[in-house]
Amino acid sequence: MGTWRPRTRAALALVLGAALLTIYAVDPSQHALTPPCPYRTLLGLACPGCGLTRATHALLHGDVSRAFAFNPWAFVAAPALAVFIALPHLTGPPRTSQLRTRISWVMLLVTLAFWVWRNTATYPFVPV
Repeated sequence: MGTWRPRTRAALALVLGAALLTIYAVDPSQHALTPPCPYRTLLGLACPGCGLTRATHALLHGDVSRAFAFNPWAFVAAPALAVFIALPHLTGPPRTSQLRTRISWVMLLVTLAFWVWRNTATYPFVPV
């Protein structure tokens, strides 16, 4: 975000804040806030993102265990994304590039493994 203009940052913060306020106020388990997942609609299987809105709602209400049950992948993806974004502020360009590449590959593998696992009978969390 280093090269983003102040207005762009403010607009992004406003949109993000409005989205979080909406997710906090409206229980996505009771009301549809997002369109249905196309992957789930077409194939009947859950994608890695299925359950993220419900997990965010639970997390905003302080229910970490319920949020984890809806989508445990988010608890890996969110910190990885935070590190990915923070890297330019923590290290130089060559090191940032190397670390971002590694994070990207690790997250790709973690995401694919989670995607497969969550669609097996051994997946122990709530249905999506």
